[in-house]
Amino acid sequence: MDSTNTTIESKKCVLIIDSTQPTGIIANTSSVLSITLGQQLGNIIGQDVYDKQGEKHLGITQMPIPILGASPEKIKEIRRHLLSLLIEDIVIVDFSDIAQKSKTYDHYENIMRTTTENDIRYIGIAVYGDKKVINKATGNLSLIR
Repeated sequence: MDSTNTTIESKKCVLIIDSTQPTGIIANTSSVLSITLGQQLGNIIGQDVYDKQGEKHLGITQMPIPILGASPEKIKEIRRHLLSLLIEDIVIVDFSDIAQKSKTYDHYENIMRTTTENDIRYIGIAVYGDKKVINKATGNLSLIR
């Protein structure tokens, strides 16, 4: 087994999304979080594969990414808890109502500069890190169905 697979086996990735949101917002939030997470973690995407006819299929994630549901308050609590652990290799991506309502990235940046963390309402977060740490922080959450 190579070191990339060993690393992936000791890690876990989950999305935690406000389960009261409509299906479209949940799907959009999942997409935004996943794109950013994939950009941050080069090793999460597998190599391209080829079918019998030799047609190329781009690599996809090498690990399952469950989508868990929680309230905005619980999402914020989990985010704060994970940040408080000061773990160097944990990755946390967040998507807030500010981002969701912004028409441009410039608008999002400008609003965020004047907003305290207390005033941010998270629609979802993606977390990636040590499997035990992620399980402990998210183990009581259920899958969004």
